Amino acid sequence: MKRVLALCLCAALLLSLAACGSAPEVTLPAPEGEAEAAPTPEPTPTPTPEPTPEPTPSVVKLTLAGDLVMHTPLHDEALQPDGSYDYAPIFEDVAHYVEEADYALCCFEGAFTGDGKWTGYPLFHVPDDLAYSLKEVGFDLINMASNHAMDAWHEGIIRTLDVLDDAGLDHVGAYRTQEERDEDNGIVVKEINGVSIAFLNFTYGTNGIPVDDTPYGLNVYTTDYMTYCSKVDYDMLDADMAAARALETDIIAVSVHWGGEYVTGATQYQRDLADYFFAQGADLVIGGHPHVPEPMELRTVTDEDGNERTGFLCYCLGNLLSCQTRQYTDLTCMVQLELTKDPATGETEISSCEYIPMIMLNIGDFGISRQTAGWGRRLWDIRAAIADYESGDDRGGVITPYMYSTLQTALEDCESIFGYLEMP
Repeated sequence: MKRVLALCLCAALLLSLAACGSAPEVTLPAPEGEAEAAPTPEPTPTPTPEPTPEPTPSVVKLTLAGDLVMHTPLHDEALQPDGSYDYAPIFEDVAHYVEEADYALCCFEGAFTGDGKWTGYPLFHVPDDLAYSLKEVGFDLINMASNHAMDAWHEGIIRTLDVLDDAGLDHVGAYRTQEERDEDNGIVVKEINGVSIAFLNFTYGTNGIPVDDTPYGLNVYTTDYMTYCSKVDYDMLDADMAAARALETDIIAVSVHWGGEYVTGATQYQRDLADYFFAQGADLVIGGHPHVPEPMELRTVTDEDGNERTGFLCYCLGNLLSCQTRQYTDLTCMVQLELTKDPATGETEISSCEYIPMIMLNIGDFGISRQTAGWGRRLWDIRAAIADYESGDDRGGVITPYMYSTLQTALEDCESIFGYLEMP
């Protein structure tokens, strides 16, 4: 009876505790022989890997421009009230094509003599201010090898290179010392946006000024430069092109002073020499000297190993600045090349190419005074000027019907001579 009563009391106590919300929970031991079930572990989430970003191609934009032939009226145009010279306004209509490039180059024909006695043809002695104006406009590299590089003899080359250095401009084709010429065979190498480019520069002659005492001072590619300028010094060119290949840059660019003056068609001599440069590893060959536009093309050659190579060639870009009056000497262009390097293969190609036709204007030729126009000489983008006039903007009365007709003819001539390029 006591056992039954005790069980009843226990049951009553348990019911009473269960009714109380603050009562502790009682865990009864599992019956003997039964194992307590283990808790099921939560699954560990697998981290999502970050996608590997696709490598982006390296892209370089080059602007190629022609020859600076600094006749005296250009100095008159640039003269400032304080006696200094500012040439940048002459470029104001086209400067953005230089500024937007990653690297821009042109050719300077003459010397910075610093003596205040500025001369034009036949010896171009030019104010130092031109160098600083070119830097302001946005140029980066000055090709020095031309038939006027020795216009102030080797002393003039030394001073000219000093001025270019002070202005922050790279230069190639002329040298102060043998050591300077020997360093990378006088080649300028630039790494631009991950693309490496080797720049070389040569001239056919010196207008009869000897370089015998300082043969290192100027890259003259003919052995008979004092007479006919027809015998190519392949020993020198072979050595320089081999040095360029040894640098293992992505692109080799050769600027060369060659050809016949005032001839708008390329000669066989130019074609043969261009083919030589391409077969030796050049990717770009940019010509100057004839003072007029000459054609451009994508040219394919077979190198000595039997491999086909295709490069960009312009036989002559024409005068960038000058005051010449013969037909076509006022016409030029700037070439915009885009180079793209494939990150997967390491190969670099010319991915786009276009040129901007330009004209060197003398406002007096159109019966307009300098006072009316506010300037005397300017380098204009022909297409932009035509578009302005056709949209009703005559640029303050400067573009007359006669000038408009001149611009139309100039555009036709540029497109006829330079031609059209279709990229592969």
